[in-house]
Amino acid sequence: MKRWETPLRRAFFSDAGRFAASMGVSIDACVAHVRALQPDAGFSVFEADTIRASVLDLVLVTGCVQHAPQAWSELRLQHTWRLREALNTWSPSRDGGLQIERFWSELHAATDRGELGLHAWDPRRPLSRWLADLLFGQVQHARELAPTRRAAPVRALESLDIVEEARTLRFPLIAAVQ
Repeated sequence: MKRWETPLRRAFFSDAGRFAASMGVSIDACVAHVRALQPDAGFSVFEADTIRASVLDLVLVTGCVQHAPQAWSELRLQHTWRLREALNTWSPSRDGGLQIERFWSELHAATDRGELGLHAWDPRRPLSRWLADLLFGQVQHARELAPTRRAAPVRALESLDIVEEARTLRFPLIAAVQ
């Protein structure tokens, strides 16, 4: 057993056991997620402490990787508002909610296919920051692929249809009175 496993196991049973049981996540699955990050090398004392401190996020991510619907719901519940705030700060737009929904959908699909997705999350890094970085990358990539829009006119009047003579509409009632 690696030296980082014992503190993780203690934290799992003291801080996250009930949460993990509700999603069917075992300590062995959490340890396997961490081991996959550095199969041969160990972690420093600081890294081991950071992993131990992120045990709730580790349980949540492991539940998502194991296809637990409750884990995905909980992940979205905990992080959607954070992602919305981060996206609005980084790049305000009207379609932020749509971008976040697309992000969740693509993350779920990538995780289910065994691609990077949540398999790549490293518990030495805060989950909310990792998710925000993925979202920003996805938004930036979408912008780069988007067709360039026609530039707005320099002045607003250049885009108006200007008529030299005044025109009015005649209403039948007004025309009958005149």
